[in-house]
Formats: sequence, C-alpha cells, structure tokens
Amino acid sequence: CQRVIINGVYAIMKTNSTDYILADVKTDKKTRQVYYPSVAVYSSELKLTADIINLCAKRAVFLKTINSIRELMSEGHRIAELCQQAINQLNKESEQ
Repeated sequence: CQRVIINGVYAIMKTNSTDYILADVKTDKKTRQVYYPSVAVYSSELKLTADIINLCAKRAVFLKTINSIRELMSEGHRIAELCQQAINQLNKESEQ
C-alpha cells in the first residue's frame, strides 16, 4: 500500500480505487521503527482534506506554532495544497 506523509505527522494511503486511509505517523521509542496506526477511512477526498487541515491546525495552535488568524489561514492553505498533491500522487500511482 503506497503512502504519502503530510506535515510529518499524518499519512494518507489509498486502499482501492475510491477509499483513503488517514493514519498517524508514529515511531516506536525503543526500536525507532516507524508505524502507521489508522485514524479513519474516507471515501471523499474533500472530507479527508478537511479533517487533515483541522487536525494540523489544532496541533499547530496547541504547539503554539500558529499565533494569529492570519497564520492559521496561511497554514490551512498550505496543508490543503499538500493534501491535493498527495491525493494526486496516490491517484496517479493507483492508475499504473
């Protein structure tokens, strides 16, 4: 299953011709092995993108890397573009 990492903390995978899996990107503290626990399954690219924007924005506000509405708007746009690129890549790979 091909995956694309978004913002270093989320991964998108395409399971078949229509469904996507959103997963966290985690690293085992002892073995340093990377693993991808699933968060949700989506049949809609729009809903997937909306959830990733929301999750990334909440994380950035919590970590205080976003401190204004202007920064929030900019980050939302950046994440939306990353999601679109990831979805395009996964769709292209599934066609091959």
